[in-house]
Amino acid sequence: MKQKLFLTVMAVLDDETQRRMNDLQQRIFSLGLVGTQTMGIPFHISLGSFPVEKEGEVLRNMYRTAGKTAAFPIRFVGLSTFSDRVLFLKPEISESLAALHAPFDGSYADGFPWTPHATLFCGEEAEVRKAKQALENARLPVEASVQAIELGRFFPAKLIEKVHLLPGDGKTKEAAE
Repeated sequence: MKQKLFLTVMAVLDDETQRRMNDLQQRIFSLGLVGTQTMGIPFHISLGSFPVEKEGEVLRNMYRTAGKTAAFPIRFVGLSTFSDRVLFLKPEISESLAALHAPFDGSYADGFPWTPHATLFCGEEAEVRKAKQALENARLPVEASVQAIELGRFFPAKLIEKVHLLPGDGKTKEAAE
C-alpha cells in the first residue's frame, strides 16, 4: 500500500539525458495528455524508499556511498509499462547500477520489489497507450550516465539533498568510440 509521506533515494541522470527525456515527455504532452506523474523533479531511477523518520540515516548513507562511487554510464534500452498506467524507459541493469542500489534497498513506500525505471508518463490505460505510441519511433538505446544521488520527500514532492558521485567519464564504450 502506497504510504502518504515517504523518502526516496534517486539516481540522477546527466544534463543531456535530462533534455532528451524532457523532449520525449513533450512529445506526449503535445497530444494533449497531461498525466499524474510527478513534475518538477529530475528524471531518475529510484533506488529505494524509506520512512521520513530515517532522513538523517539515509543522508549519511548517501554521502558515504557517493564518496566511494564514480559516475557511471547507463543505457536505456526500451519502453515499458507498469499495469498499462505508467510508461517508462527501461535501463539495462549493470553491475554499477546494482551496486548503487544495494545500500538503498528499501521498498517502504509501496512494497514492490525494485524495478529500475525512469518514468515518462502516468495516466489511465488509454492515455498511456497513446503516449507509448507517440514514442514508438524514439531512438533507443539512450546512452546516459548517473552523475548524482538525490533524496526527495513525497507527497507533495520536495527535493531535500543532492550528492554528486565521484568524477567518472560516464561514457559507455560505444559512446566513446
